[in-house]
Parts: sequence; C-alpha cells; structure tokens
Amino acid sequence: MAVLIPDTPKDCTRSELVVYQRLGEELDKDWVILHSLGLVNHETKRRGEADIVVLSTRGIFVLEVKGGHVSCRDGKWYFGTPGEREVERKEDPWSQASGAMFAVIKRIKADAPDLEGLLCGFGVVMPMERFTTKGMEIDPEVLLDKRDFGRNLSFYIGDLERRWRQIHAERGLREPRRPTVEDIKRIRKVLRPDVESAFSLGSWLNGLEQELLQLTNEQIRISRRLAANPRMIVTGKAGTGKTVLAVQRALTLAERGLSVLYLCFNQLLARHVAETIGGRAGADRVTVRHLHGHYRDAIAAAGLQERLPSATADQTHAYGVVYPQLYVEALMETEPKPFDAVVVDEAQDILTAEHLDALDLTVDGGLDSGRWHLFLDPQQNIYGKLSEQAEKRLDRISIARDELLDNCRNTREVAYQTSILSTLEVAVEGAPSGPSCECVFYGSPADGVARIEAELRRLLASDVKPSDIVVLSTRRRENSMIAGHAVLAGLPVRDVAEGPAAKSIAFCTMHAFKGLERSVVIAIDLSEIGQDDWAMIHYAGLSRARTLLLPLVPQACERRYKELVAAFGRRISRG
Repeated sequence: MAVLIPDTPKDCTRSELVVYQRLGEELDKDWVILHSLGLVNHETKRRGEADIVVLSTRGIFVLEVKGGHVSCRDGKWYFGTPGEREVERKEDPWSQASGAMFAVIKRIKADAPDLEGLLCGFGVVMPMERFTTKGMEIDPEVLLDKRDFGRNLSFYIGDLERRWRQIHAERGLREPRRPTVEDIKRIRKVLRPDVESAFSLGSWLNGLEQELLQLTNEQIRISRRLAANPRMIVTGKAGTGKTVLAVQRALTLAERGLSVLYLCFNQLLARHVAETIGGRAGADRVTVRHLHGHYRDAIAAAGLQERLPSATADQTHAYGVVYPQLYVEALMETEPKPFDAVVVDEAQDILTAEHLDALDLTVDGGLDSGRWHLFLDPQQNIYGKLSEQAEKRLDRISIARDELLDNCRNTREVAYQTSILSTLEVAVEGAPSGPSCECVFYGSPADGVARIEAELRRLLASDVKPSDIVVLSTRRRENSMIAGHAVLAGLPVRDVAEGPAAKSIAFCTMHAFKGLERSVVIAIDLSEIGQDDWAMIHYAGLSRARTLLLPLVPQACERRYKELVAAFGRRISRG
C-alpha cells in the first residue's frame, strides 16, 4: 500500500477520491501519492494545482482526473457530472496535466537541482468515460479511461513509464533515470514539506492518529475477500479494524442497491456508526441498529411486548434466549420483507443457536444462502461463552473465514499495557510506537481523584483536546472512584451516553464503551487486575485507547501488577 498524503482528502470529486484511494491500495509501499498539490510556480496560472502526483520508482507522474462526461466541441472542452451543469474550459486535460507537470519539474529543479534528469511525465484519467476522440493535443497512450480502469493501477504507471521513455527517445533527449526510494523521500519533502511548529504531546498524538487511520494491506486483502464471498466470518483481536471493515462492507453493499442491516451489540456504537456514515454514498440504504433495540421494535410491531422479561429477571437469559425467541415469533407473525444483506459487528456476543435462528429469518435467503458477514473477537465475549451448537450449525454452511492480525488502532505501548493488565493478548503487529503508558499508582480514593486531575491538567496543558479524552471505569459512575465529583480539573464530567459537549470530560463504563475508541483513555477502578473473571472486561475497555492509556491502579495492587508484568514477559519470550 502506497503512502497517501493526505490520508483522507477533502473537497474533491468522487472520481478523484476513487482514483486516489485505488492508487494507495494498489501501488508499492515505498511510493508516495500526493493529492491537490498547490503549484505557485505554474507557468500559465497565478496558482495552479495538480490533482494527483505519483512519486514512484518508475517515475514522477502528474495525473489529471476528469470525472463524468468529457467532450470537445468547436475547440472548447466541456466537463460535467450527472445532475450538474457542464463546465466549459479552453484548456484540454492533456494541456492541464502538462502545465502541472512542468511546474512540478521546476520546483524540484529549484530546491533539489541534483535530482534533475529523473523520469517525469503526466497522465489523464477518466474513470467514468469511454473517451475515443482523436486530435493533435490528445495523446491516447497516456489516457486511462473506463475501458481499462478495472485493471490494477500499477499497470497504468508502467504504461506511463514506457510512453515517456519513448517520448524522450523520439525527441533525442538524454535517457532519464528512475527515482530511488531515497529520491522519493526527498521529492516528497520538496513538494509537500512538513510544517515545523512547537512540539507538544497533543501534536504527537495527532500524528499517531493519522498513522493509525490508514488501512493496512491486510484489511484491503480481507475487504476483497468479503466482496467475493457472500457469507464470511472475520475474526481479530482488539484494534485490528473489524468495525472499520464492517462499516465499509455495509456501505459497499448498499451502494449496489441492496438493503443492508448493520447490527452491533452496543447501543453507543450503533449511534456512533449511524452518525459517522450519514451523508455517505449508500448510507440511506443501511439500517444501523443495536441488536436488542432491533429485536424490541419487531416484537412491539407484533404486539408481543408484554411477554418481554422484566428488569428484575435474569438478564443473561433474557437477552440471550427470550429476546431472540420472541423476535423469531414476531417475524413469523408479521412476515416483514427480509434485508438483502446483514452485517454483524461484535458478533462474538450473538453466536448462540437462538440468535442464529433470528438471523436466519432476518436476511433474504437465510443463513444457508443469504448474504451476511460476521465480525468478531472471541476474547471480547464478556456476556457469555460461544455456543458449540451454534458453531456446529455454521460449520454445515458454505462460509469463508479469515483473520485480522495487524493492529491498526493502538500504539505498541497501549497494546502491551492492555495485554499486561488484562492477561489477554492484544495484537502488536503493525502498531506504531507512541508515548509511555505507565501505571499511575495511588493510595486512598481521594489520592486517586487527585492523580486523575493531575493527569488531566498535564494533558490539557500539552494541547490534548478534552474531546479526545475519556475516563473508563469497571463500575457505574455512582459506584466509581469519581462518584460525587461533577467536575475534574476544572471541567464538567458528562456521561458518553448524553452525547458530545464542548470542554467537558467524558465518562463511561468499559462495558458500554465496547466498539468505540478515544485517543486517550484514563482507566480507573482497576482493583481486580489479573483476576480471570475481569480479564475480558479489562481487555475490552483498555484496548479502546488509540494513542495513550493511563491506568490508575491502587497501591495495594502494585505487587500483583509486577507479577503480571513478569508473566507477560514469559509469554513474549515463548513467542
């Protein structure tokens, strides 16, 4: 996967975004792709812009991307996308790309004259158009249009190298050389230099966030397998990107015109996903629900809500058995149209015979022939054990299975500390290094609150935003270490379920925060570290930290913590 700068472009057409993302996915990891490169030294414009610049070991190539319809009438060029008016331009795409290319060459020559002589060229990409018009200014050999856009884009870069070498030879120019990986690094700094500023913890964490946001090659591979297999189970430890792939899969299916149900166990996660995908292509065909809310609505539609268990009933039995059984009965009563596809995140919590019966009636074609995808982490099944009966049922169905191994959420330090405290292993492959995540030990509860406030003040003074911080506890707030404290470090404390609020510190239980994440997690009420019954809760909660984890541990548990560190060291040494 090539390096994309920026990783997520803003204010660009859908065509540009598709081309940009595909270049990132399909080109070499040592190559760099720049989007919307400003060109202050453009020869014909006060300030030009290159849509995409590819810095590769095959050459430096400027790409002009044209989405939608492209035509030339009476010497004038017209560009348009469906539903919008045509835009008239005097300059053809080849001239636009050529001007941008010469501006790039001029900039490299000025700032790195020893790099002169590298192979440079341009290309024109029309992913939505079959362009067959001929003319003096049109070079079809540097054009990539709809006819060949399905090919891996590395082949197009190869085509550009061959064409521009041919042009050099035809014009009697000196044989250009290929850029090296070191050349690419230097040119990247020339064309899009990093801005130096006063360094702070906040800026460091922000940089780590950008590194963690990029899709791994492994995720891209599994995404392609999901597209090829109508029924698939994807497993992965905390931080390996299951939710990212689940959401992406739901939107991809919806873009094909299918009705999609996205289910998860956590109500807060369902709300977050619904808000996140709002306005994106296909989102209007994705129904995002938390599992038991979806069950409850169907049960109510069938008039069976009076048979739901009371709040005093055994909740494990109620949610794991009664709810899905009543849901099945409700669907048989009302016979609603099934969804074309179902995507289940946090599926480790629903792998029981009763939940699979419910899924069977929810998706068109049922479990055996329907289109569904499950994403799960068996180590986070904090609500019950995986059902052997459910596994045997799934084994009888034609299902593809795959596993995510690379950690794309946590820094290595967060992963290590979570593994130590929870005794369950968090993936570290692919995780970047970040700040230290040492435990903060405290004596009395009052001392603990004082330590929390000291850490918060340190973070805020280091340019970390309050919105990037969450306090997670194994207890409800009224039973937690901060019970009775409405303000911490001068900022009000609010429950995550209440929604975002400016300049406040968020609080949540580890149970309720499953599937969500924050840059900084302050973990409290950890007196049960190392105990088997608490391992999955600690694993699910502590792994929510992306870049910095601050565990507050009672002084009485310090000896136990040292034993956990030693045990972790032995596990690591055994491989």
